[in-house]
Amino acid sequence: MSKGTSKKSGFFKCRRGNIAMLFALILIPLALAVGAAIDYNRASLFRAEVQNALDAAALAVGAMPGTTSQADLEARANAFFDANFSGNQGVTQGTLQVTRVGNTITLDLPAAVDTTFMGIVGITDMSFDLKTEIILGGGTLEVALVLDNSGSMSGSKLTALQDAAETLVDTMFDNATPGSGDLKFSLVPFATFVDVGTVYAGVGWMDTQGLSPIHSENFSAPANRFDLYDNIVNVQWEGCVEARPYPHDVSDTPPDSSNPATLFVPSFAPDHSDTGGWNWQYPNRYLADATGGTTLVRQENVSKYYPGVTAIPGYYGTTYNFGPAFLCNQKELQALTESQSTITAGLNAMMARGSTNIIEGLAWGWRSLSPGEPFTEGRSYGDNNNQKVLILLTDGQNMLSPISSINKSLYSAYGFVKDGRVGTTSNSQTQQNAMMNARTAETCENVKAAGIKIYTITFDLTHQVTLDMMRDCATSASYYFNSPSASELDDIFSQIAAELVELRISR
Repeated sequence: MSKGTSKKSGFFKCRRGNIAMLFALILIPLALAVGAAIDYNRASLFRAEVQNALDAAALAVGAMPGTTSQADLEARANAFFDANFSGNQGVTQGTLQVTRVGNTITLDLPAAVDTTFMGIVGITDMSFDLKTEIILGGGTLEVALVLDNSGSMSGSKLTALQDAAETLVDTMFDNATPGSGDLKFSLVPFATFVDVGTVYAGVGWMDTQGLSPIHSENFSAPANRFDLYDNIVNVQWEGCVEARPYPHDVSDTPPDSSNPATLFVPSFAPDHSDTGGWNWQYPNRYLADATGGTTLVRQENVSKYYPGVTAIPGYYGTTYNFGPAFLCNQKELQALTESQSTITAGLNAMMARGSTNIIEGLAWGWRSLSPGEPFTEGRSYGDNNNQKVLILLTDGQNMLSPISSINKSLYSAYGFVKDGRVGTTSNSQTQQNAMMNARTAETCENVKAAGIKIYTITFDLTHQVTLDMMRDCATSASYYFNSPSASELDDIFSQIAAELVELRISR
């Protein structure tokens, strides 16, 4: 028994020694793994810091003219890198290489971070090569300012918008090369309509022949709206257009006379019936009915627009002239231009009148950036050296001014709601808003699918459905801004300007 006991005790003693040895062997690689993780995290932090400094140098180089010498490029790159990275103990950086091929500038920088724990196994540093590629002079950038000019924007709100937008424009042009054409802006004020400008009255994309299926809408017989304008001696077309029939209202379908629904139709608010005294349900009365019958028959009678007829002057409220150009009160759209003064003048000229039609503002902002008609100033979508950006601001929800009449609304870019062109014939403001929001969301997705970045801004707005819609419309959540007050609006536009400057970094 004593021998058995002795052997058993020795066995356990041997086993305890083996466990200690195994633990010691396991502890060494475990400690190395923990140390390696610490070294790796430290290296990652330093790498990010060096990359940020390299990007700052790239931005500085990208703002230089295309004629800048290689020596000046290198000097500016190194100066900005040194200003943004003072160096850290344990970080070794190589020589900053600046390589130019055409207008493409590549900045390369090798660097290494000393290790602490991994040096035990002979790994004394972790090296990495950083690279940033830019387009000299910042590439090209096209920006559409799509700004709500509805009546609720009047007063200090419009002034705040004008000042903030001008800050953005000034910042962008300060970082552009004068006369290079590398930076262009368009300006699209929107409210009830978008005014494209009377200079486009006779162009091919305008429905001058009355071909569109909506051209004779609200008339008892086929009628060319331009002819009707000519017949009335004291009025003229003011430049506003109606929304095209769906789905062309939410798209950039090229206008083509072989497909009349793609053409653009001038706005023409029909004369309301004279039956009864003046009332807000039928306010736009500027001609004698020239017929009897129902209210609708009187309204649609086309014979009253005979050559030489004179419109009776009058106002809806104190702002809106009666007549076929009823509620066409926005300033004209400005197509893409490299003229800073032109955009600034357009911003200063904006007026706050009418209701809110975000769909039309967004669609025309898109068309102003598009390379095809109706405007052709935009560069090709396939131009990898160019970026297209749309900035959309509103302070209110979509509105078609619903009223209790046969028309179900005041006249707008969608005609009268009774005709169902926005997807409903209800005079319910909630229903009209819901249908317009659906069209707005569809337009947003189409714009983004075309490769255009969308920034959205809600200004002094509490309508949650519209807040959500505008947030979802943006390219991403970081491209959406909510400005509860005028004092914050300038900061938002300044932040967007800074981000647009950073778009110069292409990789």
